[in-house]
Order: sequence, then structure tokens, then C-alpha cells
Amino acid sequence: MAHTAPSTPLKLYLLGLFRVESERGPLPVPARKDQSLLTYLALHPQPSGHTREKLAALLWGDSPDAQARGSLRTALKNLRQHLDTQLLLADRETVQINPAFPLWVDAREFEAQVSSAPQSAIALYRGELLADLYDDWIVPERERYRELYLNALLQLTQAARAASDYARAIEYAHKLLAADPANERTHQHLMFCNLALGDRSAALQQYDACVRALQTELAVEPSRETTALYQWMKQARSERRSLAAQITNLPIPLSSFIGRQKEGTELKERITTTRLLTLTGAGGSGKTRLAIQVATDLIDQFHDGVWWVDLAPLIDEALVPHAVAQALGVREVPNQPLREMLITFLHHKQLLLVLDNCEHLIAACAHLADDLLTHCASVRMLATSREVLGIVGEMVYHVPTMALPTPQRLTLTDLLLEYEGIHLFVERACAVKSDFALTEQNAAAVLQICQRLDGLPLALELAAARTKVLTVEQIAERLNDRFNLLTQGSRTALPRQQTLRATIDWSYDLLPEDMRMLFRRLSVFAGGFTLEAAEGVCSEESLAPRALLDRLARLVDRSLVKVEREGDNARYRMLETIREYASEKLDGSSEAEQVRRRHRDFFIAFAEQAEPKLKSAKQFEWLDRLEVEHDNVRAAWECAIESDAELALKLASALLDFWLMRGNASEGRAWLAKLLPQTKPWGQTAKRAHVLSAVGQLACSQQDFAAARSLLEEALPIARMAGDEKEIAFALLWLGRTAHRQRDDQTAQGYTEECLTIYQGLQDQWGIAMAMFRLGGQAFYQGHYAQAEERGLKSLAKFQELGDKFMAGQVLNGFGELARLQGDYERAGKCYEESLEILRELRSRGALAAPSFNLAWVSLHRGDHRKAKALFEESLNLYKEDGNKNAMTDCLSGFAAVLGMIGKPEQAARLFGAVEALLEGIGMRGRKDPSDQKEFDHYVAAIRAHLDEAAFANAWAEGRAMTLEQAIAYALQKREASM
Repeated sequence: MAHTAPSTPLKLYLLGLFRVESERGPLPVPARKDQSLLTYLALHPQPSGHTREKLAALLWGDSPDAQARGSLRTALKNLRQHLDTQLLLADRETVQINPAFPLWVDAREFEAQVSSAPQSAIALYRGELLADLYDDWIVPERERYRELYLNALLQLTQAARAASDYARAIEYAHKLLAADPANERTHQHLMFCNLALGDRSAALQQYDACVRALQTELAVEPSRETTALYQWMKQARSERRSLAAQITNLPIPLSSFIGRQKEGTELKERITTTRLLTLTGAGGSGKTRLAIQVATDLIDQFHDGVWWVDLAPLIDEALVPHAVAQALGVREVPNQPLREMLITFLHHKQLLLVLDNCEHLIAACAHLADDLLTHCASVRMLATSREVLGIVGEMVYHVPTMALPTPQRLTLTDLLLEYEGIHLFVERACAVKSDFALTEQNAAAVLQICQRLDGLPLALELAAARTKVLTVEQIAERLNDRFNLLTQGSRTALPRQQTLRATIDWSYDLLPEDMRMLFRRLSVFAGGFTLEAAEGVCSEESLAPRALLDRLARLVDRSLVKVEREGDNARYRMLETIREYASEKLDGSSEAEQVRRRHRDFFIAFAEQAEPKLKSAKQFEWLDRLEVEHDNVRAAWECAIESDAELALKLASALLDFWLMRGNASEGRAWLAKLLPQTKPWGQTAKRAHVLSAVGQLACSQQDFAAARSLLEEALPIARMAGDEKEIAFALLWLGRTAHRQRDDQTAQGYTEECLTIYQGLQDQWGIAMAMFRLGGQAFYQGHYAQAEERGLKSLAKFQELGDKFMAGQVLNGFGELARLQGDYERAGKCYEESLEILRELRSRGALAAPSFNLAWVSLHRGDHRKAKALFEESLNLYKEDGNKNAMTDCLSGFAAVLGMIGKPEQAARLFGAVEALLEGIGMRGRKDPSDQKEFDHYVAAIRAHLDEAAFANAWAEGRAMTLEQAIAYALQKREASM
């Protein structure tokens, strides 16, 4: 039948409150179900129409079939009566909107424009889809349109910020936060833009708002990128032109960036045409600072960020992949080479990786760069090195010295405005001598200084520092003498590679002997040092501790040592080039071996001092202190392993808890594996048993249970023969843990009970608590819940008495599991939240995954689907870092359950099918923890009730065909579409 269109078109407004208008004004559609029916038909046009049976079930599913069909007929009659008789096409079987009818729908127009014209699209979004209607089918549609709106606003915010239109970016960002208060990326944009406009106060306040929103909405802390941006903002200048952004992990510039506009522009162009760009040049030529600035400017061009890897503190080439993994947040997986893990992680990433200071690890950097660039098509690399990497595809850029004028063009205006080398010298001179000024009288001397130093930034800064005690004329005169000495009388023979050495030689020669001595000795520190460390390592009769601070301050004044503020404490650091120079001076002296031994012994004592604190109320403080000194601890290890195996054992033993709490088990295991062959002469001694047990403990923490059990079973009889009860208990504790994880329950219980008896005899309260905790876990898994709770309470009380928050957090997570299994979700939620609060404070990322996962299930039971999804995703990402496939699969169960609860039963069934197959593949089907199995069975039954058998079976089979990677991508894709 032919249908003619009416002369008066209709406009249907669905975004916000329901409204229909014609040219004559608003039209009434009073019944809620009539509004819902019209909306569904308008949003889901189908050429063949929708069956009456489907529409009746969709809108009146709670009514008997006959009554539902009658309600549908009434609704269709009402729509024709109130709106237009030609609006709908209906027959005995189907219903649809008349395709010839001139109906304009704001939601469809919004969706059509959101990609091509986002600015026009957001003007159409007056609120959430049908904000006052609550039919089940509307919820996922509402979320989909909301997500489109948020993405459009984020796109506009990013575009405005990239165009430096900060006011417009702020406007869009505030609109986005009004709809999604916990959108962390938007908070970052607002922080950046406010600071760019010079409003530091607003930028800092935005961080506080971000913290509150994330805690209120998601119960999570800000990401490391947001926190890093906040820390940088507190010390950055508020003037717009001094802004250098840090959204990823780029180093925070502590001084302004002078000149280099031409180089920066050229480098940004080159990075778009090459996969590997290497900045080379003499030490001190400004390679690192230039790389920071270029990388900062490129942040918005890389979807997955810009990541900085500082290689300067490293000595061992084998640690290069570890440093890259640490910067990227990639956690090591047992029995998988780290290079392969990095390739897998980066395979689909679009990011820029910056390797700084490659020259002393050149072969390792070259091999790693070749591997990553060969296998990761969207990764680009920027490197700084005194030597090129020498691999195929590398583009080399020689960093030039800073621009200087010629004497013939000497004018004050030129010096100030055109030549960046002069600008740098003057600014740094003003920083140390506030009344310094460039004048017509001193301009010639300044020019001479800058030319003689070849415009090298570090050399210019060292020379400028001398203006505090010398005039520029005196500096120029002395500099001439210095060069004459180094070039053996030829004023023109200044080899480029010697210029920086000449500058540092000059600074070194200016020092009195006691300061030279301190300067040399400070070179043993890797990654910086505290005043206490300098006093402990560098002091002796000829350099008393009470005089050291004054000498150190004078080295800071001479720009040979940098001072950095960390909270209320000061930390000192040498620029790497200067440290290398000082190290050569130390090697040429008679005291090198003695100073390096003192450094080794100081940091072994430091680690031993930290060890008991890691089981006390001060564990957070000492975890951070060990993290800061990790490069020094590594240097101490290298010295110890080459000279004294017993000292190496002392150091490694003291670090066991640190490695476990901060996720560095792989490095610890490598250290001990290197030590193990040196312990054979120790025979059947407690020392050898301890090394074997320690390696076994770390292997167990990495889920390498076969290796762990072998090592621990070798250690136990040696410890028994040595008669060392502490070592016997240590081996038993981890043997029990390993056997339990291998599901050898009877053996596990026997080992752990013997361990508890020994610790009780030793009156070792932490050991008693630990053994009790392990026994509680074994009882829980065997279904003895009362026994599990009793032992858990005892262990928790002891850990709390000792102040061990890390283990208290673990026990609280266990209590949450027990409560969840018994259906007490309120108590479970409180336990998980308390566990998370503790573990977040300790920054124990590896331990956070389990309580995040468990709290997600509780949130799901409470009906908070958004929070559940956020927590499942957080847990999934943490388990991905750890490579725990079993736990990752469990997280997919959580995603599937959420999909089922938001009206996506078919997608949920597909994901549950994938989970079942994946568990079978890793041998875990039917071996899940009791609480997880209960949740799995409950939600599978729930979604099965919403699908017919054929649809359920098809979806389940499709899911079983997925790989783990495909299932993860499917879960996250559905999250983006639904939420």
C-alpha cells in the first residue's frame, strides 16, 4: 500500500526528557510505554519491521502474553491518535516507523554527526537518553549514547589543547566532568590547561578534585601519570611560555629550555619519517635536555604515550630490558624471556620509547632496539648516545653546539635576542648572582667565554656558575690559560671531544685538595646519594664528617653536584658525565678500592637495617627508601659478588621482602642464581640452605612451583643437618606454600604445621603469624571455614601488633573471601576495601589485584555495575603485568557477569564460554577457589535463563573458540560499547 507523507514533519527529542514537536508546537504522548515504544522504533529502524511478539515481550514482558499484545495495540492506537496516522506502518505480524514519514530524531542526528562534526553533535546532547524512563532495554542504549557524548567531548578537548586553545579546552573538559566526574584523562587536561594559562592554583585544585572524584566514584587512587603531573606542577613556573608538559613518565625539567627551536622542529619532523632517531654529540652538548623537550612536544601524537628510560645508572647490559620493562610497567612472567614479553606488550602499541644514555650499554641497546622495531610496527624510538647504535634503519642526528654571534656583529640586542648560547649563559649567571647583567662593558668577555666553550650547554653552565665568585673577565682569562694547557700550546687545536673534559678539568683544578678528594669519592654513588651516605662512605680522618657538609655545599655551588628536594629531605646527584670524570680520577688514585668497599659495606648495612623494618609499622617508609637507593644497592651487590660471597648473601637476604613486596622477584632470583655456585664450598651449612630456600621462595612467588619445590626440598635436609631451626622453619614455610599451590594439600599441611611448631619454639612472632595465615588459607580451600576464620584472626592480630600492613592487607583480603563465600557481602566489601586501602598505601601493585577482583564481585552484587567493571579492569591489568593467566581468566568471568546484568546475555554467554575453555587449557577447570566457582555458577545460570537453549549453545561455542587475547579484547570492547 502506498503512503503519502503529511505536510507537517515531526521532531522527536530523546536526549534528555522525551518531547515531540510539530510546526504547531509540542504534541502530547502522555503514556510512558507509548513513549518507550516510539523511541525503540525510531532508534532501531528495520526494513522488515519488528515482530509484534518481540515488541510486546520487550515492553510488557511482566504481563501475560495476551495482555501484553493488547497493550501493544493500545499503544499503537495512541501514537496514531496523538501524533499522525501515517507515522507507523503495521500489519498483523510487524510494526515499524514509516520510512517515508518526515521524522527527525535528535539521537539519530547526534549519532550521525558525532564522528564527523563532534562540536555540532554535543550541542544536540541535552541530557541522557530518556532520562525519566527506566525500561530495561533503555539502560544499555542510554549508556551507549552517553559514551559517544563523552568520547566526542574528549576528542574536542584534546583537539583544542593541541591547538593551544586552552580556554576552549577547559570549557569542553568541564562539560565532560559534569557527565563523568571520574574521567581521569579529563582531569589531566584541566590541570595542564589551567597551568598553561598561568593559573597554578586552579591546576593544583583540579588535582584535589580528581583525587576526590576517583575515590568517591571508583574507590581508586590517581594513576602515576596524574600524580607525576601534579608533582611537576608544584615546581613548574606558571607562565604559559615556560610550560613543558609531563603526562607520561618524562623527566621534569628543573630549568627553562633555552633556544634549540630549529633543532626541535627538525627532530619532530624526522621522528615522523623514521622508526629510530639517535641524538649523538659530545658529553654535555644537551642531548638529554633536547630529547626531553622534543618528547614532551610529541605526547599528543602517540596514542599510548611517550615513555622515558634512563640507562645512566645501569652497569650490567643484561639489565637494559629490565629498565625498559620497569618504565613501561611490564611485570616479568616466570619462564618467559623478558624480550619476548616486551615484544608482546608493545606489539599493538602506538608509542614513542626514549632511551637516554646508551653509550656504555651500546650493544644491549642496539639488540633490544632491533628486536622491538622489527616486531612492533607502531613503536618509534628516540635514543641519546655518544655512539650510534649502528642498526639498520637508524637515522643519526648530531646535536650541534648552541648558536653564537661573530665578533663583527656584536651588539647587545643580538646577544640577548638571537643567540641561544649567550642567552643560556646570562640566564644561568643571573640564577647564581642576582645582580648579574649583560652590559656593553662585559659583552666581549661573555662572547669570548661562550666561543671558547664551543657553545656546549654543560660547559656554559659551569662557567656561568663561576660568576658568583669571579668576574666574567677573570673567567675568560682563566679559561684561556686552561685551554692553552690542555692543547699543549696550540690555541686553535681544540678537538671537539676534549672540550667538555677541558671544562671539567678546569673546574676540578679550581678545587682545593680536600674538595677534590670528596669530588672523587662521590663518584661511587649510582643514582644519587644522601648526606648521611656521603658521610658514611666518604669521611675519614683527612675529611671529617662535620666538615663534609660544607665541602658538599661548595661542590653544589660549582655545579659539580646537583641538589634535589624530596619532601623534607635533600638528595644529591652528579650529572652522569661529571660522575664518569670523577670516577676516572678515583681510579687513578690509591684510594679507589677502599672507597668502593666502604660504599659496599654502607649499603649492605643499610639493607640489613631496612630488613626488620619491612615487617613493622615503618615498612612503607623503608620500602620507599630501598626503592630510591636501588641503584646504589645494585652497585654494592656487584662489588660484593666479585669479592666476598658471604657479604653478597647478607645483602641478598636483606632484600628478599623488598623484592616480593615491590614485584622485583626476577632480579632477586637472578642475583641468587649467580651466588648459588659460589656456595658449594660451604657444604651442609645453614648459609647454603638459606640461599637455596631464598631462590625457592622467589621461584614460588613467580609461580614456578616445580623449580621452587626442587630447591626447597634440597634446602630442608641441609638445614636439618646444620641444626638451624630458623632455616628449617623458613624452608618448611615455603615448601608448604608451594605444595598448597600444587594442590598437594596433605603434604602442605604437614610442612606448615611443623613450621608453626618451630616458630612457636623460637618465639618468632612474625613467623608464627605467617604460618598461621598459611594454615588458614589451606583450611579455607578445604572447606573448613570456621578453622580458617580462627587462624586468620590470630594471624591478623599478630601482624597488626607487629605493624606489618602488607601482611595485614593480605589477611583482610582472605577474610573478605570467607565472608563472600558465606553470602555476607557487606562484611566482605568492608574487608576488601580495607585491604585495598592498605596495599595502595604501600604501592604493592602485585598484591592489589586480588582484593580489586574480589571487591568487583561485591560491587556487582550491590548493583553498582560501573564500579564493578572498573575494578575488574584494574585487576585484569594488574594480572596482565604479572602474567597470571588463571587470574586473568577469572577476571573475564567478572566481565561476563556484568554483561549479563546490563542486559547483554548473549555476549555474556560468549565470554563465559571462552572462560571455560581457557580454564581447561591451563588445567584449572573445576579447580577454582570456592568463592569464585560459586560466582561463576550463579551468573551462568542467570544468563542461561534469559536465552533459549539454541542461542545459549551457539554463543557458548563461539566463546570457546577464542584465545585469551581475543577474549580480553572482546571484554574490553563490550565495556567501551556498554558503559
